[in-house]
Amino acid sequence: MNCPEVSLVMGVWQPHRDWLSEAVRSALGQHGCNLELIVVDDGNPEPVAELLAEVSDPRLKLLRTPHSGPGTARNAGLEAATGSWIRFLDCDDVFEADSTARLLQLAAGDEGVIAYNATMVCTEELEPVELLASAVSGDAVRACLLGLFDVRLPSLLFSRPVVDAAGAWDDSFRVSGDWDFVLRALDHAVVCGDRAVATYYRRHAASVTRTAGIRDGEVARRRIIDRYLDRHPEARGSALAREAEAALLLDRGLAYAFVGETRRGLGRFAQGARRDPSAAIRVLPRLVRAVRAGAR
Repeated sequence: MNCPEVSLVMGVWQPHRDWLSEAVRSALGQHGCNLELIVVDDGNPEPVAELLAEVSDPRLKLLRTPHSGPGTARNAGLEAATGSWIRFLDCDDVFEADSTARLLQLAAGDEGVIAYNATMVCTEELEPVELLASAVSGDAVRACLLGLFDVRLPSLLFSRPVVDAAGAWDDSFRVSGDWDFVLRALDHAVVCGDRAVATYYRRHAASVTRTAGIRDGEVARRRIIDRYLDRHPEARGSALAREAEAALLLDRGLAYAFVGETRRGLGRFAQGARRDPSAAIRVLPRLVRAVRAGAR
């Protein structure tokens, strides 16, 4: 096989067998590009090799590692990857058949560009629910830091030099490790994208946000901001730092209100409003809807 143009990296932990099979088929079924698929078995009790025994495709590479989490699995996949471009996917996502080729066209061979498309959030049966898309172009650091770059990891295509410059995945994040990685990658690249659907994302019981998950997300987002400021100490005390803190508080306020934690939600929202009144005014209608939803 010729050296692949694109390496698709999939970490697998406790997969739904049918969804895993569908994800692998959609990855290997990509049109218009030369690729390899690296599936990393993150120490599953039932080896993934057994679950994929019927897949006979020389482009599929299977690795097995001790269970350490998605970041470590992705790092193992990257060590084995030989492609010039990298795309990550999860074991319950489905790729649009020509999406990798479209992303390559958007990147146009420029290693300093991260190409992106939209993500369709779906039910477990892949019935469309919500389109997640962005119109950001060029420097996306600010948008990403403020949570305004609404693109999911599997719908991004990175050059290998940008992945290497971003550094290893950090598996100490319980949630939002992909946000941390993408923000680090954006220190080394600009973005180019459109609203074409690249990935169908299954929203299922394990992915439903609960109060504990909201707390984890708050801790992770604050850490992401702190890590960014560690890399860019000149930004400490800046308008961007204040905007980032306000965006965190406003977002968590909405999340708490939506799950019925109204008092906590309003408290977070008020803190965010003091830091960035104009941002609070923009999202106030969403707060009203969240409070109503949480009261049901």
